[in-house]
Amino acid sequence: MKKVVRAFSLVMAFFLLHTIAIPAPAASADSTSPVALEKLTQLSGDDLLDTLLENGLQLPEGLEKDEYTRNAVKDVVTDIERGITTAEHIPYNYTKLAELAENILKISGEPGVSARSFAALASYSLQDSTVIGAWSDSYRYYNCYGYAIGNQVFKDPGYHSGKSFSISMGVSEIADLTVSDLDALGYWGYKTTTKPASLAYYQRVVAVRKGSNDYHFMKGDTSGSDWTHKPAGNSPMRWNFTSPGYKVWTNESSYQNVNYAATTSYTSAIYYVIYWAKNGPGPQPTKKIQPTV
Repeated sequence: MKKVVRAFSLVMAFFLLHTIAIPAPAASADSTSPVALEKLTQLSGDDLLDTLLENGLQLPEGLEKDEYTRNAVKDVVTDIERGITTAEHIPYNYTKLAELAENILKISGEPGVSARSFAALASYSLQDSTVIGAWSDSYRYYNCYGYAIGNQVFKDPGYHSGKSFSISMGVSEIADLTVSDLDALGYWGYKTTTKPASLAYYQRVVAVRKGSNDYHFMKGDTSGSDWTHKPAGNSPMRWNFTSPGYKVWTNESSYQNVNYAATTSYTSAIYYVIYWAKNGPGPQPTKKIQPTV
């Protein structure tokens, strides 16, 4: 009996020794944790894009591994680090850029906003525009373009007429796509670089400008001096100036009653698209209206 007890004791001692001395294999950090945002912000454009691709980033269809994408990725990561871009608040109008931001957030995670960033968000006052009315959840689902032409979808110019859009297009080409979309939606229209002093009661007007990685639209009333706009999925706002050309545009915004500082500027020339309903008041051309510059 003593021999049995002694043997059992030796077995238990051996088992306990190995249980304590041999640690369990560590779980792979790469398989369970997002890429550290702190690491991403320190990388150059090339290294940043490569790192994100290696960690599973999916580029939206139509975006290539080129200079635009490298710069856009750097801007998005910076905006995430600042607390400007989050899973709920994505401040970009271009649909591919918004989708890219969503995909980067899946890779980087959404870190807590630092105390300094939170204080900056809480204290930011809009500089160039004033929020119109109360927040509505419906604002999330259409961008500046949908707001400007009165068709509430989150799409790029060219969508309604079945034409391709690229952010590499000049602002004049974006205006052409807008005219094509309006034609498909039942309107006559033309583009011009001259701001209308006023409009006939049956006319409407939108203005478009672009920056390095995004575009933005405003719409005016018949007075030609009251302009409103809606940055991405945020609240509609009234431009504080009588002319869209008064100063450079930005994407400062307000989302769920929180104001966000600008991360993008729109510096191109401004094109205006003046349009009116087919088969309604106003001239009814027999052929396409030629643009005026």
